[in-house]
Amino acid sequence: MPEGKKKKPTRQNTEVIEQNTKSLRGLLKCYKEESVEANSVPCTEVTKVIRSLIEDGEGGLLREVFLRPIPLKKPIEPSDESTANAEPIPIPQTHVRPLVRALITTRNETIKVFCVWNLCMDLMDCIDLNAYLKLPTTYVQTLILNDCLLQPYSLSRLTLDYFIYGTLRIVNLDFNEFGDEGCSILCSNLLKNHALGELLVQSAVRELYLDGNRLGCTGANDLIKSLVVECEKVLSDKRDRIRAENELKAQEALLREQQGLPPEPVVVEKKKKKKKKKKKQLDEEFPPYGAIVSKLHLFDNEIDCLQPNGLTIVQETINTYARLIEISEDLEELDLDENVIGHVCGGILLDALKARKENKLKKIRINVSEKIDQYVFADILKLSAKLKKKRKRAKKKK
Repeated sequence: MPEGKKKKPTRQNTEVIEQNTKSLRGLLKCYKEESVEANSVPCTEVTKVIRSLIEDGEGGLLREVFLRPIPLKKPIEPSDESTANAEPIPIPQTHVRPLVRALITTRNETIKVFCVWNLCMDLMDCIDLNAYLKLPTTYVQTLILNDCLLQPYSLSRLTLDYFIYGTLRIVNLDFNEFGDEGCSILCSNLLKNHALGELLVQSAVRELYLDGNRLGCTGANDLIKSLVVECEKVLSDKRDRIRAENELKAQEALLREQQGLPPEPVVVEKKKKKKKKKKKQLDEEFPPYGAIVSKLHLFDNEIDCLQPNGLTIVQETINTYARLIEISEDLEELDLDENVIGHVCGGILLDALKARKENKLKKIRINVSEKIDQYVFADILKLSAKLKKKRKRAKKKK
């Protein structure tokens, strides 16, 4: 087929394109109406994406939503005294609720990534978002609510009756500062009232980001206890399987020897040329359920000695994470930066990385605080893959 020549769209394709475009127009119209009713300003990024999909005319679907505050212009200084004494005109802000209500009204079933950055979410926002997430047609796989000042009770309403077994893969709740109590409440309605640690081992969640949430040593330890237990079971099963295979081979060799047969020849496999594999569409695939956590970020969570019996508690917590490092085959990233764990715990993590290397497991990307022995810190960096370091974020005034 000559370059630049496209296939003529079939009648079926044309109908699909028209239907998708109609749905996007309806969503955009509904979003604007809900924004006017709530005295809110539509998010420019969301409206821009929807318009571009409509204008393309190719029937593209809305897969990702990124809600951010609108950039505010600097107010003009009043020229006279009468204007200066007048009350300032309230500036409409971008809110989460209008978009969520529009998604519910239009029965949108295409969004896979739902992100909210730096927008305060109140109780009603969480209730409406919960109503959308628990719809049978909702297909959200990634939920990111960063710096939204979420309160514990709002979190409990957000997760009410929301069954995530086959959809949610990534949870990111950075910089909400809801602490261990909020974390517990957040997950009280998930997985039939199991704790967050059970969520990691009984769901499809593979990545968990809880940066800046003040979990403390106890919360961080409880978070992965169940995960470590499951990894221990996997390791034990693997060893039993290898032992059984070796015993079977030894019995077969002994039997051949008793029968006067020559030892079974070792088959040398020829190296096959690697074939180029087609890229799989990750959006359409679901990971298996279970203890398959690959990324765990606990940046700035007060995992330190600055509490009663701090040294004992922090060592217990770091020992748990060290064991996870030693045996987890799926772990890829662990961020413990801005947690002052101390020199002793730094050495524990270093020993765990050495044990991981001896176990011939792949390197993990790990971040720890620089406030440990400099030689230990340097050795940790040598034994770990590179992980992008985050800047400490300034706390938002409430």
